[in-house]
Amino acid sequence: MAGNHLWEGKPRQENFILQTMRFYFLLMVFIPASALIVEDVFPPMLEECYAGQVDKTTTPYDVQTSCLESFLTHINRNTSSIGLGRDAYDWLDSLGKKLHIRLRRQARRGYYRLRVRKEIRALSEDERDNFFDAVNALKRDTSVSPNKYDSFVIMHMGGAGASAHGGPNFVSWHRYFCVLFENALREVNRKSRSVTLPYWDSRADYLMTNRVDSILFTDIFIGNPKGIVYSGPFAFWSTPTKPATLLRRDVDTVGWPIDPQTIKDVFKKRYHREILTPTAPDGDFANLESHHDMVHGYVGGNNGHMADVNLSPSDPVFWLHHCFVDYLWEQFRKRQTKLGINSETDYPVAPNTEPTHLPNRIMDNLIPTKTNIQGFSNSFTKQIYRYADAPTCENRCGGAYDGFLFCDKTKNACVSRSRYDFVRVNGFRKVKNWYPPIQKGKRVPITTTIKNMKPTKQPTKTEMKNALGADADILTETKSGKESFSAFSRKENTKLTQTSAAPKITKRFKMPFAKPRRRRSVKYTLNGDNLKIGLDINLRLMHELRNSSSVSRTSYKFDNLALSPIAIINKHKRNQTPGNEEIKNQRTFNITFQTDGFSYSGRHMDYISIDERTLTSESVGFIAFEKPLDGETKAYVRAYDSNGEMCRTSCLVSQSMYKECSGLIKITSEYPHNEVLFPFDGLIPASALIVEDVFPPMLEECYAGQVDKTTTPYDV
Repeated sequence: MAGNHLWEGKPRQENFILQTMRFYFLLMVFIPASALIVEDVFPPMLEECYAGQVDKTTTPYDVQTSCLESFLTHINRNTSSIGLGRDAYDWLDSLGKKLHIRLRRQARRGYYRLRVRKEIRALSEDERDNFFDAVNALKRDTSVSPNKYDSFVIMHMGGAGASAHGGPNFVSWHRYFCVLFENALREVNRKSRSVTLPYWDSRADYLMTNRVDSILFTDIFIGNPKGIVYSGPFAFWSTPTKPATLLRRDVDTVGWPIDPQTIKDVFKKRYHREILTPTAPDGDFANLESHHDMVHGYVGGNNGHMADVNLSPSDPVFWLHHCFVDYLWEQFRKRQTKLGINSETDYPVAPNTEPTHLPNRIMDNLIPTKTNIQGFSNSFTKQIYRYADAPTCENRCGGAYDGFLFCDKTKNACVSRSRYDFVRVNGFRKVKNWYPPIQKGKRVPITTTIKNMKPTKQPTKTEMKNALGADADILTETKSGKESFSAFSRKENTKLTQTSAAPKITKRFKMPFAKPRRRRSVKYTLNGDNLKIGLDINLRLMHELRNSSSVSRTSYKFDNLALSPIAIINKHKRNQTPGNEEIKNQRTFNITFQTDGFSYSGRHMDYISIDERTLTSESVGFIAFEKPLDGETKAYVRAYDSNGEMCRTSCLVSQSMYKECSGLIKITSEYPHNEVLFPFDGLIPASALIVEDVFPPMLEECYAGQVDKTTTPYDV
């Protein structure tokens, strides 16, 4: 590239910000005439944060990311990146901080008191009641907006849709998410201090003849399986959809519970790259996330909340399901330990790994912040919780009551009872309480009439009305054949379902085992203020926009955004030293460039793949930002590689000269004569990729050199 590079040579020691970007070079080209993009003044708060974190054991990426996330939180305090008000944000932040304080206190004492997570049907009745009470208490607690439970639902929306699914961060993001929710449950009241998240071993439901009849989906556990949830502890829950909708299920329409046979393929593998997307194909039975997706479809069906990526936590069965996925992952990690593999560092990265799933990236929407790879830490199951073994015939189905789970000797496995089996084995005699529809989520004692009910002698309508306090025709159902009466509410209140609006499913979970996967050349999903665009061209674009809860904003459309091209030049400095002319690192790695809005709430990320087998490589990428329709747009641009090494930033100050700069840019509404800004309509003009006389607005020059061990990036 022609031009005098003022940034070449020894870095200026007095500039700490530049020193944190030591080993790669990001050249930001600004057009001086009729300025469209110019360098802006770096915020003192962010600069002080950089300068204050001088720690030789911390990488520049970690310092930058920590400071940047804190700064963005500060400037978007009332419209946080996860669409929550300040009250909810601060409360969620406190959950993690309290946990860290507790862990430090236990570490000083030399021991950790681990919580024990059990299969939900193996809980004692008191444990089950306390869990349901704590969940409902979060739903009723409006001390934060909209309420404490729905704050977690909102955390799962937006950017989390991309960064918590479809990659290796799927398991780590949801592990941290479940721990935060469990912490919230435990601080509700004194009774809830012993509450732990139970898991739903859906393999026991897979083995049933009629899965929709599972005892789990009854008035004793989580309510009816079809239509509006009008029985159980979560009856008539309103969900944070727009407009609000009542909680809905559509069990056993599509998908299925986890298959106890095909899930074994996961445990035949040794490394995470063999069981996690994208290195494990979606349709491969060894892909753990694909098994997870099938269960979301099984519960949510065509129009239930669990079928939607963003809305799925609206149904508390979400936590039971993800707790079991975490259980399976932990079993895989234990297998790795036996094989001598370090689970904490076995984080898979491939050329097609989404930038949001790179190991050193901050997890979206979760606070306090953690990087993706920190979710692979053993500290979760060594210091916070452990799992009771899943129910098997050998452990007597985990100690579960025979009316809930039983050992099917023909299958050599524990199988869930059905609502009809429960009556046949006189199950009501061993249970004290339930949640019939007439109580609308309130727990009441099971009456003597129900307890003394015989499966072969159906009570009269009068007896049932007296026992249930409602019309027996509405609340009970029978099944053809002998011993078929059930005192549970109907699986669906059809009239209620038909007269209630269903949620709008905007991003449905894939069903990878149900039908072949189809490739698309162009795809997009639009969810309110959240936009993800995937273009099947030479480069892939992703745009994540944060929700806004306290201000009114229109949904982002393509014409709200603009693209600016950048050129990326990579030189392998380490391979140019004497005696090291041979290319030793025969692999590819990614250079990620990230744009965070300072004058608007949004983030754009893209990456290119670099082939280390070549000494020099050149590529073209794009940054995206909000159009400066009125006045100006401010954004912060930075770049880093797969290992978290930062690029150094320089700006074009003339037609051929660069100068080191901070990365904070200001885009004005004045268009220069040379067209370098394009509307974000999915069509990239050829002129963006072929630049002759005009320098592209941004240029990244990256040196994959060895880290200088004698000088830290924080030396001033």
